[in-house]
Amino acid sequence: MTGAGERGLEPVRPAALGVLLALCVAAFLCPVRARAAGFLSGPLVQYIDAQELEDHADITVQFACTVFYVGSAPASRGDHTRITLRLGADCGTQFGALPPELPLVGGGGKLVTGARLDATIPGEVMLELTWSRTLDFVMAPSASGSGLRVRLLYPKPRKGTGLLAEPQTPAGYSVNLDSSRSAIARETVEAAATALQAQAYVSETDLEGEHWYRLRVGPFATRAEAQRVLAIAQPNYPRAWIAEGDEQADIAVVDRAGVTAPAAAAPTDPPLPDEQRAKMLKDARQALDQRRFPEAVDLLTRLLRQPEYPARADAQELLGLVRERAGQLAQAKAEYEEYLRRYPNGAAAARVRSRLQALISASLQPSSGTTFQAAAPERWTMAGSASVSYQYGKDQTVSLGNTTTNNTLSSALVYGDLLLRDRGERYDFTARIDAGYAQNFVSTFNLGNQDQTTAAYLEVTDKTFGLTGRFGRQTLASQGIVGLFDGAFVGLQLNPKWSVSAAAGLPVYTGFTTGTGQQKFGTVTAEFDPFHQTWVFDVYAFDQINAGLTERRSIGLQTRYSESGRTAVILVDYDIAFQQLNSATLIGNAKVGESWVLGFDADHRRSPLLELSNSLIGLNSPDVAALQAQYQLTPQQLRQLALDRTAISDTLVLSASRSLGERWQFMADLGALELSGTPASPAVQATGFPGVPAMPSTGLDKNASVQFSGSSLIQASDLHIFSLRFDDSPLARSMTYSWDARFVVYGAWRLGPRFSVEQLNDPTLGGKQIVYLPQVRSDWTGGRQVFELIAGYQLQNQIAVQQPLTPTGQVQSAGVDQRSLYVNLAYRIRF
Repeated sequence: MTGAGERGLEPVRPAALGVLLALCVAAFLCPVRARAAGFLSGPLVQYIDAQELEDHADITVQFACTVFYVGSAPASRGDHTRITLRLGADCGTQFGALPPELPLVGGGGKLVTGARLDATIPGEVMLELTWSRTLDFVMAPSASGSGLRVRLLYPKPRKGTGLLAEPQTPAGYSVNLDSSRSAIARETVEAAATALQAQAYVSETDLEGEHWYRLRVGPFATRAEAQRVLAIAQPNYPRAWIAEGDEQADIAVVDRAGVTAPAAAAPTDPPLPDEQRAKMLKDARQALDQRRFPEAVDLLTRLLRQPEYPARADAQELLGLVRERAGQLAQAKAEYEEYLRRYPNGAAAARVRSRLQALISASLQPSSGTTFQAAAPERWTMAGSASVSYQYGKDQTVSLGNTTTNNTLSSALVYGDLLLRDRGERYDFTARIDAGYAQNFVSTFNLGNQDQTTAAYLEVTDKTFGLTGRFGRQTLASQGIVGLFDGAFVGLQLNPKWSVSAAAGLPVYTGFTTGTGQQKFGTVTAEFDPFHQTWVFDVYAFDQINAGLTERRSIGLQTRYSESGRTAVILVDYDIAFQQLNSATLIGNAKVGESWVLGFDADHRRSPLLELSNSLIGLNSPDVAALQAQYQLTPQQLRQLALDRTAISDTLVLSASRSLGERWQFMADLGALELSGTPASPAVQATGFPGVPAMPSTGLDKNASVQFSGSSLIQASDLHIFSLRFDDSPLARSMTYSWDARFVVYGAWRLGPRFSVEQLNDPTLGGKQIVYLPQVRSDWTGGRQVFELIAGYQLQNQIAVQQPLTPTGQVQSAGVDQRSLYVNLAYRIRF
């Protein structure tokens, strides 16, 4: 988390720190209201937590039930991602008409700017996460199947590079005259400037994995001036359009009318033997790892004076990184720009553009001195947000002339998060609390009013030894679990490549509950990062007990690979107590050729996660201890019962996407999902055990979807998504058509209409159905404030088969109309 995005505090802030300490301790020690039965009828997204670290950010998403990751678009780079999820059997059929959700993002960070959940078809949802700027990312489901983790790569400079402020919304308008995948000639730039009597320039940007050159004029202070120039330009530039405040997405200006060409190449030294140059580069890397910046700069400068040779590009990139870590941000920017000028298609070009973009987005001026010292940050900083939201839902059923109406949802949520940090020369201290209160005005699902605490912890970091300790309610984004727990975490950075950590405490399954004391866990993890987040390996050992019995004991491996145009994630979790494979996941995508991005997702897992508590499925016992005592079950019988009640799911998804010019994007995917059945557990008359019936398999569910998205079709910066989805399972078949758009209304106001139609044939629900879902979404986004509104109306026409109504036994079909109205309002402010 960057300090520049936080507000500096006066010396009086220790008093505020004391208040926050008290809040943290109270939230951790005091019991909160337990989750009511049937909570799955509430929000699907339990919480979203963002933790910003030195060179990446981890985002944890926890759901109320099992979800299956289907795919995401964009897959690995962009300013947002839309994640498609299939809901598990424990989510319940009520999620077929799931209303939209506006989940809050905790952590006081500035990278994750929004989250929204929408239902697509019954049994499937789409979670959209947006970032403050274009970033590389990788994602994977959790071992438990009820969580999702996303890692944002290189969101800010590494340790020692100074502070970057929150990116400000760029101001002004430009007219985009033309776009090309190849460089635009300087004569073309000068001709545009002369013809339009305006400043013309060429900039570069990346769109869905492709590199584009843009010929532009501007910037202009007002839209009216930009429209005037657009009208003059369109006869000669028919594809011209107005770009509003998107210059931050352009990596760097590569040419400008009236500006001299880059200077001639610098003089070179006599060539050195390849072995000596390789040793100098190795020594420079070691000097960087040990923070001997002057020595690294000297070695790399000598290498860059060599005649062109294969490893010169590596030395050019490394010099930029050394300058960046040393706090010489202006010099780092110059070195990165030189890399892109000399090696625009180099192996590290995408990574260099990402680093350069972060430097361009910085609002703090770097030191121009010659000493290797970063600017000193504020000692005390504070960041946070507050929000209030309201949800309303009403259902109406019309059948055989009878109308039934009931309010299904009416609730308000007040939520706030606060992060207070003290940065010292050796020690960093952090205190954080994220908490809220939900007031439910209807009792359809007996939810009642609920307190929610998703974070309440204290953290101390010793920068000399690379040691971090944290105590309180927190999340883990690795180490075998994704979820909340009350306890302690300790991490140690052994060197730039190796780190180890451990955690222990009481698992907390939602923000509305606290640890019971019956379940306790401990876990240790080792992480190996040999290539600075390009390829990372994690191994862990996890042990959890429940009432003195082994709940889960597993070992796991996770490896993440992320390079320009390629990402891959492998997750494996094996339970050594049950001697069963818990989960194995492979997710990857790669750029093929100039335009295509292909994706692959294969997932095999126990559903739900294999734990001793699964023995409770289908029985009325409140916990494992009561089940064991009631029916005199041995630990082995409990394990067998849990194993019998746990199904196996297999998921396979193949996806492809490509850009169709600068304005259009094509995406398609093919998927298959199957959930196995579970055997019966026979009754035992002697102990009174009632037995549990077998559950059949769902069979193979096949689906396919096609999506076209276009921008600036009707007005500048608008967005349109047209999609078609087909789903075929042994139980039902459906076809869904949808249109989703986003328009600029005025200033910071945006309007997003959406309309979808689904044709469904499901005998279990009465046969053929048609579902109409119109929806409107509107938001206003200021510098630190956001107001959001989502309203929708679902109309479901169902042909239901009734009981025989005549003496001949002839059945009679009757239409059933089901209507649902929902409204979501939210206001948020950051400080």
